[in-house]
Amino acid sequence: PGNGALTSVLAVATQTKPVFIGKPEPIITEQALEYLGSKKEETIMVGDNYDTDILAGIRTGIDTLLVHTGVTTKEMLKTKEVQPTYT
Repeated sequence: PGNGALTSVLAVATQTKPVFIGKPEPIITEQALEYLGSKKEETIMVGDNYDTDILAGIRTGIDTLLVHTGVTTKEMLKTKEVQPTYT
């Protein structure tokens, strides 16, 4: 989140389509799983931000754990259609 304006300028200037690799895009977590030799069913994504950490886990197909000591509060979580595996 937060780099859309700059990305748009670069995409137009270079006439290329960007590939996003940061959270919540699954490419970064999939590469981490491969690098670590971890299986999805044995992995959990832990984070305090639903829009980056938890969505990355959900999009990768791994269990997720949202901690409520950071960005996403319990009240904010109630508005999300897809819930983390654990809170």
